Amino acid sequence: MDLREKPTVRNMRFWDLEKVLEIERSTFPTPWDAEIFLKGLRNTQSAVYLVMAMPGRLGGYIGADIADQEGHITNLAVSRDQRRKGFGSLLLIECMESCLEKGARWMTLEVREGNKPALGFYTHFGFEVLGVKMGYYYDTGENAVLMATGDIRMPDYRKMLYDFKESIGSRRRAEAGDL
Repeated sequence: MDLREKPTVRNMRFWDLEKVLEIERSTFPTPWDAEIFLKGLRNTQSAVYLVMAMPGRLGGYIGADIADQEGHITNLAVSRDQRRKGFGSLLLIECMESCLEKGARWMTLEVREGNKPALGFYTHFGFEVLGVKMGYYYDTGENAVLMATGDIRMPDYRKMLYDFKESIGSRRRAEAGDL
């Protein structure tokens, strides 16, 4: 990866929507439409929508809703050509930190039962399986695995997120030959 591109995580903006929808359509079998994203973008008090911005394009995005101290990840996607570069991890960490700032104590999400890479990814970040929602995905009838973290306010959890972020930064600098 060429680090001169200097990708940064920032709040999603209305004008990002076209590129977000391109990533959404290429990632999910039943993609969200623009109106769902617009609803989240308008709800700045209890929602977090972030993008991985790069010169001239977006590398990915994440969304979460916050209610009753729960930050619920609604979706996370990284463009195919930017996967395995730490962008998903950075988006998740930044989203969790934003949810924490808005009062979240824990995070939840659903993952398709057959999406083993995603299950492993979230487990790596301290999410644990709480149960299964039978037939949750209406397009296929597939089950959803419900996952949640413990208290993200705890020093040990915050240190884990910090360490992950530092590790990603070190890896990116090494790939660029800056170490």
